[in-house]
Amino acid sequence: MKKYKEAGERITIRYLETADAGDMLDLQLRNQRMFEEISASDRSESFYTLEAQTALIEGWTRAREEGKRYSFGIFLVATGELIGDISLFELLLDSGKKWIVGYVLEQAHQGQGYMSEAIRLVLNFAFMEAGIKRVEAGALPDNTGSIRVLRKAGFTEAGSQQVKVNGVSERTSDVCHREVITLRRSSNAGANDRAKITGTGH
Repeated sequence: MKKYKEAGERITIRYLETADAGDMLDLQLRNQRMFEEISASDRSESFYTLEAQTALIEGWTRAREEGKRYSFGIFLVATGELIGDISLFELLLDSGKKWIVGYVLEQAHQGQGYMSEAIRLVLNFAFMEAGIKRVEAGALPDNTGSIRVLRKAGFTEAGSQQVKVNGVSERTSDVCHREVITLRRSSNAGANDRAKITGTGH
């Protein structure tokens, strides 16, 4: 099985393996409330088990072998600690298919530029390794940090849509639909944006 690993200045991204399941579980438990608030998937108590995290990674591995999903762990270069994950996954729609980037980052490490670096690395993989031509991302309107990170990576807003999310308020954990801003990034970017991908920009 082909492995992929790319290092930035402070973080490394690599394919997640079943050996990472324990660290993934710890990450999910430490950030359970925050991650659930932005998740579109239902998370029962069984999700927070080693068996479930192992099965999740196994599913991602099969999807990668089929060319439908590429899931990476985000690791600190200095310590090797897993602090988040970032994925590219294919969605099949009536209008065709699209590639989406989704990510989560440990709350304690937010606001320090780690996700900007991770997105740059994953775009490098998408456009230069996987042959993906365009990537989309979604962000809740009040998630200004995520929108700022995506814009910095060259994404531009392309409308909005209603998406199912969990934990929509402090008073309820019901699943509801909320407006999500759609942002897009194409591989045929200008010179300045290409510099952002390759890391040659300032």
